[in-house]
Amino acid sequence: MISEADILKKLNLGSSKAVLDNTPNNPLAQLLQVQVNDIVKDLRTSLDKYNADASGNLKQSIVPTKTSVKGSEVSIEIEAPFYWKFVNYGVNGSLVNRGAPNWGAQSGGGGWKEFETEISGWIRDRGITLPSQFSSYESFNYVIRKSISEKGKQARPFFSDVVNEKLVDELAEPITQLMGRAITIKIIEPWQ
Repeated sequence: MISEADILKKLNLGSSKAVLDNTPNNPLAQLLQVQVNDIVKDLRTSLDKYNADASGNLKQSIVPTKTSVKGSEVSIEIEAPFYWKFVNYGVNGSLVNRGAPNWGAQSGGGGWKEFETEISGWIRDRGITLPSQFSSYESFNYVIRKSISEKGKQARPFFSDVVNEKLVDELAEPITQLMGRAITIKIIEPWQ
């Protein structure tokens, strides 16, 4: 696999023109691909740190989607299922305020029935056996859903631990070196 250092070593006047002309496989495009892959890897590692992905679905769904250079703007995008933000920032309950943002109504959610299905999958993925005080998995599932609805879920900042000002500095240095000029990096938060 090519590294940032390998890309920067190959830089010469010809490849600088390729960067400015945005030719395919130019050094900037290669550097951005390395960087976005590193971010995805770090997000997945951070999920593991918080033990926040019982099924592995969230981890596998975090993927780079688009890297583009248009004029003086460079863009990289990473995609994840909509619920990543609930894991990262937490969810307030009806009785306990976790300090999470007020997300409002969520599209794509199937309500209580989908919640039941998700909790059933979580119980299965975690290998949780039926506690003795419950007569069925359905009743156990109901109590878990009721608890989450009332108490919410604590934040597990797997995303915020990776995508922050430190990342901006880490991204800027090799791009600045490659481009030969100072750059500004903005992290656009699509949920706002």
